[in-house]
Order: sequence, then structure tokens, then C-alpha cells
Amino acid sequence: MNQSTIHKSTYRSEIDGLRAFAVLSVVAFHAFPAWLKGGFVGVDVFFVISGFLITSHIFEQLDKGKFSFTDFFSRRVKRIFPALIVVILISLIFGWFVLLADEYSQLGKHIAGSAVFISNFIFASEVGYFDYESELKPMLHLWSLAVEEQFYIFWPLCLWLALKVRINLLLLTLVFFFTSFFINIFWVNASPTETFFWPFGRFWELLSGSILAWIMLPKRNILKNTNNHFVNFQPVLAQFAIGVDRLNKSGITSIFGFLLLLISVISISKSAPFPSYVVMLPISGTLLVIIGGSKNWFSKLFLTNPLAIWFGLISYPLYLWHWPILSYLHILEDITPPRNMRIFGVTLSIFLAWGTYRFIERPIRFGRFKEPLRSISLVSLVMLLGFVGLIISLNDFKESKSVETVHLRKGLEHRIGSSSRWYEGANNWLFLGNSYYKTVEKLKLAKNPTVDEIEDIKNTFLAISDAAALSNTDVALMIGPNKSSIYEENLPSSVRASPKRYINYFLDELKDISNLTVYDPTNDLMALKGSQGLLYYRTDTHWNDKGAYYAFQNLMTKLGLRAPKVDFSLVDSTSGDLVRISGLKNYPLINDDTWEANIRHKYNLQRSSVSNVAVSDSFGKRELVLSSNPLINKEVWVVGDSFTKALKPYFESTFRKVKYVGHWGVSLEGLADDLIEAYEKPDLVIIVRVERTF
Repeated sequence: MNQSTIHKSTYRSEIDGLRAFAVLSVVAFHAFPAWLKGGFVGVDVFFVISGFLITSHIFEQLDKGKFSFTDFFSRRVKRIFPALIVVILISLIFGWFVLLADEYSQLGKHIAGSAVFISNFIFASEVGYFDYESELKPMLHLWSLAVEEQFYIFWPLCLWLALKVRINLLLLTLVFFFTSFFINIFWVNASPTETFFWPFGRFWELLSGSILAWIMLPKRNILKNTNNHFVNFQPVLAQFAIGVDRLNKSGITSIFGFLLLLISVISISKSAPFPSYVVMLPISGTLLVIIGGSKNWFSKLFLTNPLAIWFGLISYPLYLWHWPILSYLHILEDITPPRNMRIFGVTLSIFLAWGTYRFIERPIRFGRFKEPLRSISLVSLVMLLGFVGLIISLNDFKESKSVETVHLRKGLEHRIGSSSRWYEGANNWLFLGNSYYKTVEKLKLAKNPTVDEIEDIKNTFLAISDAAALSNTDVALMIGPNKSSIYEENLPSSVRASPKRYINYFLDELKDISNLTVYDPTNDLMALKGSQGLLYYRTDTHWNDKGAYYAFQNLMTKLGLRAPKVDFSLVDSTSGDLVRISGLKNYPLINDDTWEANIRHKYNLQRSSVSNVAVSDSFGKRELVLSSNPLINKEVWVVGDSFTKALKPYFESTFRKVKYVGHWGVSLEGLADDLIEAYEKPDLVIIVRVERTF
């Protein structure tokens, strides 16, 4: 009978073919994301495979009455730890030579979390507007390994306990499957980061493999008896096996499954919340390929050929190696590495994966080492690396790992002090570092924007203004100036701002677009700062409520509209986002930068959500706000970023209806189409965009 119909947890060659497909998809996505935009679903393929193989082994051992937690975890340790130890150790050593102080401390934290398989929770907690780019986290890919290990701890215990109390194991699996699936679908829009990283909305992917393991495993003793305790599935499964066997002989199951996988990596995009319903494509494709087995002509040709088998065998070390190598190349280059360098990185990853598999993983896993000494030694080494990572994360390397002592990477001339994320100026002012949109490099005008960069932004605003003109909608672009542009006098002595600003290359092109009002409040705010007090926070990247008001007031004047009358009073200052970014403790605060705004006219607001998309840290809710007593009877759409937050009270007190469309990074490209398709057209569209993002 076909391998897929009656299954024992022995070697299945088509699964190595699946592993090859999964790992090459992930590697291609990370190295060349424009070529294979859905390659990240390879991780989901791995989840299904893991759930299927692990559960098959557990079911077999439970069925024989021989299941042992010691044996189970010993097998996991021998499989996972040897390659993991090598990759973490090399990453830690290499990081010492190329990472700045705060970057190396963060690497230590990630290694500590990875050693105890909780890194997925750590990465989820770090996601935010001022988080490091993912390319600057060499251990980021270990989040998926953490999810799998959490499953390996949770699932065997559940099955063992269920068997003890004679609960139907398939029924139990289905309950957990649908619970996890519901968590995924229910929370993916409201909490996309947590849904992506946390195990609760991911377990159903592994459990889909567990369900298939039950169906395909011949149950003889204990499991057969427990199967009858609540529900007898055997007649249904018998008919299922007969139908599947007919399809498998022709290869139809494998072909259809592989087509679903191809469609997944080609069509699924990271722009939509993930995982969601769309992940059913790669999940279903993986299950169908496993069901199809290795005996049909299609599997023999595409999944079990020698090359596919070889990549499948090295898939785990290849997954471990590829991301740190690509990440460090990005760090060394200070930008996305050139194509040839990424090709080199992928080639090096494959070579190291083969070497790791051949000379480390296989000898340790299958060599004549005594148990439990082998497993204890491997666990001890991982724990030791985790402890070293913890010590590194708790120490300050600012003296030993500053810009002056790190020599193996480009772009350090734009780093100031021990960090690329922030730097301290005069008079207790903190500023954003070059890691964010090359802020310092642009401040110095170390290079000019390319013609293509300017044209891309110009064409986007041309499309928006043309679409808005069709319905007599006005469009305004308001710049949120960098703090360093307004308070240049508080920059460190080593930083000299260029007389010509980087953003002017873009604004000079945008100002000629018809139906687009471009307002850069930099000169106005510089003129006001001497008489009106501080208009930006000392320890935050943004303008305060007073600075935002003057920018808004002047924009309204430029548009021929009224702004509300506002009174301001100083209140106690609080630590801003730059204190959090820097990690500085007990940084001195001066109560001269925080203003409380009191809008003179009275009004009430009615809010309603316009999207189930999650709140963005840098923009806020996508909502519709109605004012009971507006100054201006107009509807305005707002597209913006973090500089929008302080402007919201002024938008809402001025206009009859304010629709917060979303962050410009997500909403700007589709804004022209949204304006054309909208049933109720706005009177005005205001786009707020911080200077450094140009």
C-alpha cells in the first residue's frame, strides 16, 4: 500500500523534499525579497512537518506503551542543539568585532532568550516604531525554533495525560487545533505582532500535522481503545484511506499540494496581517504532499531526487546559518548588501550548512556517545551560552565597543559615541542616531538623494493630487522637522549640519505639483523658539503640543482656514522615547519642554473605528472622529506618522469630520485609489511626514 496510507515514523524521503522547498523559500525571501515575496511561508511548512513527525513518533510510542519523556527530549536535544551551539557561538564571537555597545548587548539578550527558547516573546516585545531593523538582529530567525520547542514541551505532556484518563486523542487534537486557529484569526488584526510571534496562534499549524499523523498511523493497542472512548472515527478513516490511495497512485495529491505551495510563495505578501486565513494555502499544500507520499512519479521527480534530498538533509543548519550571515552583511555594509554580496552570503550559508551537518550534527547525533552524558553535555553548553548572553546583556560596553573601537563596518563616520541609535547633545538634549533613516548622514548631507528616489516620491504625490482634483479635494503635505533641524545649537560639537537640507531636494520638486500645498514649518518654528519656549522635547524625538500647534496654525493660514485659539501652560516633564532607546538610567529632566494645551472653544467628540487593523505605535487608531462644534464644516482625511499624535486635538477641534486613514508607509501608495473609490469624498487630505523619512 502507498506509504501515505499506512504510516510508520520511519524515514520519508518526500519530507526531505518538502524541507528543501521550505528552507530555500525562506532563504530566497531573506536574500532577494523582491524575487519571492511569499517565501517566508517556508516557516509554516516547517511547522506542519514538525507537528506531523513529532506527533507520529509520540503516537507510535504511546501505542506500544513505551513512551518516555527522557527519550523524547533526548532525541530533540541531539537533533537541535549541536548546530544551534555552533551558530550561536560563531555569531557571538563575530558580533564582538562588528557590533556597537548597545547592539552587542541586544545580541546577548537574544542569545539568552534563544537558549531557553523564549526569544519569540522577546522579539514580540521589541517591535515598535524605534525598534532595530530586523536586519540588525542576527538571532531573529530563532523565534520559530522557540515556537517549536514550546510545542515540544506542551504537546507530549497533553497527549500523555489524555491517554492516562482515556480521552480520545484525535478529539483532543481537534479541540486544541480549533482553539489555536480561533486565537490566530480573532487576534491577527488587533494584535498582529503577538499573533505572529507567540505560540498560541501558531500551534494550530503544527497541530494540522498532528491530525494527519493520527489519520495515517495504524492504531493497534492503546490508541485503538481510546479512540472508541468518545467517538469512533475508524469507519470514516477507512473510507478516507481508500480514496486517498487511488489519488496517490496517479500523483494527483502531490501535484495539487505542490501547486498550492508554489501559489503561496508567489502570491502571499508580508504587507497583510499574517498568519491569517491565507496561511491555509501552504498548510494545505504541505499536508497534501505528505499524504501523497514518495511512491508516485511526481514525488520521485521533484521531491525525492538527490538534490532535493541533499537540501532537505541540510535544511536545519541552512536555516540557522543563512540569517546571521545576511544580517551581518547588512550591518557591515550599513545598507542592504549588493546583490553579488547576498549571493555570496547564500553560497556561504549552504557551504557552512553542509559542513555543520557532515562534521558536527551527524557525528554528535549518531555517534557512539554515551547517554545521558551526550544530552546533558549539549544542554549544559546551550545553557552556558545563554548565561554568557545574559551577562553580556546586563553589561555596559560603551568604553570597549564605541565607534572608535569597531573597525570592520562601513558608515561608522555617522555614528556618534557608543551607539548608532541615539546620541547626546548639549544642555541635556538627546537626538536620534543614524540607524533611523540615515538621519545623521542626511543632516550632514554626506550624500544626495538619487534621481530615482526623488521621482518615486514625486510620482506618488502626483497621483494623489490628480485623484483628489477629480472631486475638488485639496491636498496638503506637512513636514515634521527633525529636532536636529530646529535645535542645531544643541548638537554635539562633532556634528555639523549642512546649510542645504537633504529634504529640500524633494520639496523643490513637490512644490510645483498642482493641487498640492507643501508646508515645511522649519523656518517658522526656528523664528518662534526664542520667544515661545521650547517647541520640542529634550528627551523625545517629536515636537511638543506647542510646537505642533504653531505648525498646524501656520498650515491653516497657508490653506486660508482658521485654527482654534489655544492657551498653554508648562507641566512636569517625563522621560521621552530617546531615554527608552538609549537605556539611560535616571536621566535628568528639566521642566521646560512639556506644554499642556487648552483649546478655548467647547466641543464634544464622537469616535468610531474605521478598520480592524491593529493600532500602530507611530500613528494610532484608524478611526473616524466627529466634532459637535467644529470651526470649519469640512471633512479631512489624515495620513501620517508619529508626528500626527500631537496634532490630533487641533484636527479634531477644527474640522467637522476627521478620518485617520493610517500611516503613510502603508496608506500613501494606495491613497489615490482610495480617493477615487470613496463614496464620500473628503474636502481636504493632510499628509504628515517626518523629515528624516525622505
